[in-house]
Amino acid sequence: MPERKHYVVFYSPGTFVSETTSRPIEAWDVAAAVRLSRDIIERHQARPYGFRFETRLVAEPVDDGEGGVLQVTPKLVEESGTYFLGGHLLTYHEVEARNEEGERILRSNMRSSDWCIVVVNDNSWRSMIPFGEQDVLLCGHQVAASGDDPEHVAYRRRVQDELNAEYEAQQG
Repeated sequence: MPERKHYVVFYSPGTFVSETTSRPIEAWDVAAAVRLSRDIIERHQARPYGFRFETRLVAEPVDDGEGGVLQVTPKLVEESGTYFLGGHLLTYHEVEARNEEGERILRSNMRSSDWCIVVVNDNSWRSMIPFGEQDVLLCGHQVAASGDDPEHVAYRRRVQDELNAEYEAQQG
């Protein structure tokens, strides 16, 4: 019989995409996930910059009728936003104003992908990850910033409106 199980998925800096490690957890417990994160080490000694909770519907393997078994792939039924393990927030306007050569690609990604706010995290290798409406920035296991804060929501809307107007002006 299928049952719901909770997991925490840790994200660490990777070469092209984030490295991930998943662990079972009793409940969506931020303090427990923070404790578990301390034991995660990925390739090149990368440490997690964040984690998400997932609830999956899981089932035991089933008889295939031919003397073997079929593995049942878990079904994702719920997931949280990303909980960032420290860092600080940078807005699109702050990154644009800095105009650092090493952030040229970041500026382009922020402009073209609606990344209005990013989290800068230096737990191991520097990561700059989009900070969305469902995301949370932690200081220890306490909330330092929430993506659904009305100020962040209004800022995202304002930047998207500005970028849309800029695009429409370029189109003539």
